[in-house]
Amino acid sequence: MYPAYLLRTGIDWVRNNEAYKESNPYSRCLEAVNACLEIWREQRGLGNLDLVEPAAVAAYWAEIFHVTDPHPDEMEWRDGLLKRSAQYDSFEQWQEWFKESYAQVYKDDIYWMGVLTTSWAHTHQLEVGYAPDSWEFKPATPYLQTDEFWRFEPHMDTVAEILREVWAQEKVLFEESGFSIEEQSIPYLGKPECLDFDTRRYVAIYPARAERDKETIELGELVADLVLPAGDSWYRTMDSVIFAHEYLDATALITRARYLIQSRRRFMELLTDTDPERARRQAAAEGWLVGAAG
Repeated sequence: MYPAYLLRTGIDWVRNNEAYKESNPYSRCLEAVNACLEIWREQRGLGNLDLVEPAAVAAYWAEIFHVTDPHPDEMEWRDGLLKRSAQYDSFEQWQEWFKESYAQVYKDDIYWMGVLTTSWAHTHQLEVGYAPDSWEFKPATPYLQTDEFWRFEPHMDTVAEILREVWAQEKVLFEESGFSIEEQSIPYLGKPECLDFDTRRYVAIYPARAERDKETIELGELVADLVLPAGDSWYRTMDSVIFAHEYLDATALITRARYLIQSRRRFMELLTDTDPERARRQAAAEGWLVGAAG
């Protein structure tokens, strides 16, 4: 099962477990990490175990700030953290204020850092990326709330299998156009809506005549936007055509996926021999989705 699925499952289990009802959000974070570690060992063994703790911490606090059914104590923590963190343009200033104000409970550990980074990120339209010994802020993308995640869950394996086959076919077409595609594993456990496509880096190398730098294809985000686009609330929801009446329309999925990837490839083909603005106009004239071209 996908790493991000295991994390979301562990976190949701702890949040809704009666045994932890009397604890507080910080304590439940520790329990969520332990649950994720246990699930990980059972399902995936010891590989990448060092990534699970920081990934689970970041995912847990992201869930607290987005959950649709917060417990009273979660609501209290969430409102207080967001109100305070929004007052600081600098993360360092926010961190310093928090450390001084809550000196009796604060520790320089990954758990309190998760509280600080995710709350500040949420109020500044960012999200937290992590590694075993570091973290960074990245532009925020639409969030997949857990109720929608469970709606999508029965379809995940089928959708992922179809998209892997589509990508394999489209990768051949990239190579026939003179591009080289490099795939590299990265130290990241991904987000559930990306179906594991965001745990690898896909880099396109242009033909030599283009004299252009390598270009990363954000396949994970493309998959997420395809299958679970952002709705009016900016949260992700299952695509109404691909999942009409809760059933998966495989033909619609394949057609849409090919069109998005081919739009990207055609734009890059045009970039090989012309400037970006002219390439964009030509791609649009040919009927390709220019927004997918970058």
